[in-house]
Amino acid sequence: MFIDLDCRFDILRLSEMLKHKIMEPNGSMYDHEELFAACMRRFMYVRCYDSLEFLATLKTLHHRLKREKAMHNVNIQLLMIDSIGPFHWVDRGSTFFPLGSHNRKCLSLQSISETVVQEIRKLLVLHPMLVIATKEIVLGNVYGMDEAKQNKYMLEASGVRSITRSSQQLPYREFMPPIWQSLITHKILVRASDDHLLIRPDQENSLYLSEWLLPSLGFQDKFVVKDAGIFIVS
Repeated sequence: MFIDLDCRFDILRLSEMLKHKIMEPNGSMYDHEELFAACMRRFMYVRCYDSLEFLATLKTLHHRLKREKAMHNVNIQLLMIDSIGPFHWVDRGSTFFPLGSHNRKCLSLQSISETVVQEIRKLLVLHPMLVIATKEIVLGNVYGMDEAKQNKYMLEASGVRSITRSSQQLPYREFMPPIWQSLITHKILVRASDDHLLIRPDQENSLYLSEWLLPSLGFQDKFVVKDAGIFIVS
């Protein structure tokens, strides 16, 4: 199941990659249309436009998954949330009011994060599955400071880590609250590199890097994105 929070997921691109993957053994989709349709039926997609829609989705997800299992005999094995932080800055800059009753909790950035984590934990008890969440990282200049001052500021600030880029140390700031961090068991940094891989004399593919931050493994994998998906090159 894919929960799209930044509303940029391209389902057409997914279907094209799946077709390329199916065609790899024999170069044709002949007699594989049913396989393609069966794969796409197993893919569930939800798009949310704000934090309230995201919370409503999580709260009703248990019943949706039960219905899917009853109707199509499908057990969800993977939940992907892309991306977990798009509403963070909007929620942080908004003023929330109590929801009509003194007995109801006032919505805030902290309470939203707590509820999201609580609902995910409940869901995992009822439907054990792998949960993968993506988010952008905050990199670059801090309020126009020069690079030396910027690095000093960023690395000394609380909750700030550094990532390796060749011989450079690029500081980044973790903006998700501690309650969300408590849910994380593994963390991978994925970024584009300045290099390209020559596939054919007339075609180059951008090279991407992935690095384990939690647990820290001290090495990087390189990969490219082709028509049929991701391919590790080293």
